[in-house]
Amino acid sequence: MSFSNLLTLSYWTSQPFVAVGCVKWFWVLFLLLLVLAGIVIRLLRTYLSENLIKEILRRWGNLGINVGILGFSWFFFRQERIAFLAWRFWLLVWILIGVWWGINNLIYTIKRIPQIKEEKIKRELRDKYLPKKK
Repeated sequence: MSFSNLLTLSYWTSQPFVAVGCVKWFWVLFLLLLVLAGIVIRLLRTYLSENLIKEILRRWGNLGINVGILGFSWFFFRQERIAFLAWRFWLLVWILIGVWWGINNLIYTIKRIPQIKEEKIKRELRDKYLPKKK
């Protein structure tokens, strides 16, 4: 493969060959691991009590399950040689969606969670002095 192919529209809109051998099993195992990791993360979430950690695990679990299922659907279309849905363009879209979703999850985990914890501490400190219903 020449890297100049990546710059042509016909490469991204052409029908890729059916995956065979190690490549096929790499894709199947990779996508299966994504889905299983998402399921395990979602199940692990049920055993935790802190809501912020549960939210982080929910987000990462959703990423694994949804990106894995979308990848399986693209791989199925590729193996069945369905004309429009097996284009390499959809692989690029799938990768971009996964990267964008992962970056958003990282930003939420690294930046937003500490802010939420800080706001919660401030709210508890303020509410300590407010009158409460009896």
